[in-house]
Amino acid sequence: MKPFSRALLPLACVALLGSAHAQTAPEGASPWSVAVGPVHLAFSTKADLYAGGPVPGAGVHASSDNVLGVEIGYHFTPHWMARLDLANPVRSNLTGTGNLAPLGQLTQAKVGPAILTMNYTPGMWGPIRPYIGGGMVYMKVFSASSNALQNVKVDNAFGGAFLVGADWPLRDGYSLALSVQKLYLKTNATGTVPAMGGAPVTASVRLDPLVSFLSLRKQF
Repeated sequence: MKPFSRALLPLACVALLGSAHAQTAPEGASPWSVAVGPVHLAFSTKADLYAGGPVPGAGVHASSDNVLGVEIGYHFTPHWMARLDLANPVRSNLTGTGNLAPLGQLTQAKVGPAILTMNYTPGMWGPIRPYIGGGMVYMKVFSASSNALQNVKVDNAFGGAFLVGADWPLRDGYSLALSVQKLYLKTNATGTVPAMGGAPVTASVRLDPLVSFLSLRKQF
C-alpha cells in the first residue's frame, strides 16, 4: 500500500465512527478552525530552456510528493471562509526530458508552499457541505542542488489557486474534509552545465501542481 493511501486510513476510520452522530458545529462555536492531514502534490510541468538561445525539444519533469498539511480557517459568515494552507517542505526532482534526457536529474528542490484562499459554501447538501474558492499561492524555495548542473538557483514564486472541496460534519465541532486545489506557478531557474563547458542555462518553468488534501478539521 502506498504511503499516501496508508495515511488516509485513520481519517476514514474517524469518519465511519462519527457518521452515526453527524451534526454541524455547536451553536456559538468560534469562527476559527484547524485541519490536519496528508497532502499529495502532482506537478504538471512545462519548461522553456535557453542556452545562448532557445533549446528546442527540451523539457523538464517534476516528481510528485506526499507531505503533511495544516489548514487554518476563519469563518467571516456561515457562507464565507478564508483558508490558509501550509505544509512541511515538499521535495521534487526535476528531470530532463526530450533533448535534456541524457542529463538525467537536473535539480532536486525543496520548497514550502503557502496557499491563501477565500471560499464560498451554499450550506449543507445532504451529509456534506461543499465549497468553492480561489486565491493566491506563494512558493518559498529552501534549497536546490544538482549533479548535472552547477550554481543552481530556483526563484521563489507567486501564483494563483483554484479550490473545490467538501466538509463532512461529524460531531463536537469535528469534520472530515477533502479538497482539491489547482495551483498556477511559474518560476525561473538558472545554472551552468559542466558537460557543455560550463555554458549558462536558464529555464522558465511552469509547475502547476494539483494538490489533494484529506484532513480532520476541528472548529473551536
